[in-house]
Amino acid sequence: MVLLESLVNGLIQGSIYALFAASFTIIFGVMDIPNMGHAALFAGGAYVFYQVTMLSGLPWPVGIVAAVVVIGALGAIVERGLLAPLYDRSESEYVFGVILLTLGLARIFERAFAQIWGHEPHSVSLAGLQRGSLEAFGVSVTTLELLVVVFSIANFAVLYWLINYTNTGLGLQAIVQDRDLARLKGVNVSRTFLVAFVLGSAMAAVAGVMNAAMFSLTPDMGASLLIKAFIVVILGGIGRVLGAAVAGYALGVYEAFAILYLSSYYIYASEFAILILFFLAKAVLLDEGEENLGAVLVDRVRGLRGVAR
Repeated sequence: MVLLESLVNGLIQGSIYALFAASFTIIFGVMDIPNMGHAALFAGGAYVFYQVTMLSGLPWPVGIVAAVVVIGALGAIVERGLLAPLYDRSESEYVFGVILLTLGLARIFERAFAQIWGHEPHSVSLAGLQRGSLEAFGVSVTTLELLVVVFSIANFAVLYWLINYTNTGLGLQAIVQDRDLARLKGVNVSRTFLVAFVLGSAMAAVAGVMNAAMFSLTPDMGASLLIKAFIVVILGGIGRVLGAAVAGYALGVYEAFAILYLSSYYIYASEFAILILFFLAKAVLLDEGEENLGAVLVDRVRGLRGVAR
């Protein structure tokens, strides 16, 4: 009973980890630089959802759409207005510029959230979803918890189709594998950067909405999750959405079982220990066949009549 309940709790928490990490790895994989302000996009989605549903009194589906649109548009503004001018700089200027800029934006957004909604925690009450429950094998799950898992899986299904069966998705994969080769094959790199940032921002907003529905909101609510996203992305592979999904759910399940035996401090430390072991194992069992995948993907892009001419 306890083990089954822990598994269910792990899948619920893992749904948020997986979706947030996937949104993070899309941008990381395409730009080759982690978006250090990604936690602010997560929190922004949560606060937009809170504003629309709790303060404006609109239905929760409207809140989800509003969060996706607002944060997706914010991502487009940040990428086109602030990051795009750095693309033609030297490698060192690009790397340090993106990191410092996104770190600064994270701080600015965090302060803005505190000024608008205050430092105190807020919560979203979805009474109808929180009251209803399903019970099977002695484990009870609320309608809201079930919806979080289903919504996460549905997002991954749509994302899988987008990445594997559209020109834009194939372009994303090609750039992750080999940006220069993708450019030579006709992939519009600048447009693909924009698509990746908007898509990643919108997905971060959805993860923020899911978190807001389950837990409380604070201006810095995404900070600790960003660290976990780094762990998940490294374990799942930078730029690999499916890897982020699997690793995210695995991390959620691991934490749900580990809390039965360890304190939260030791759980956190053990996650970094797992990461170190992963690095050691990867160094020993290095796969040498990945480098040819980029050529295959860009050829598929060409076969689908090119990307964003």
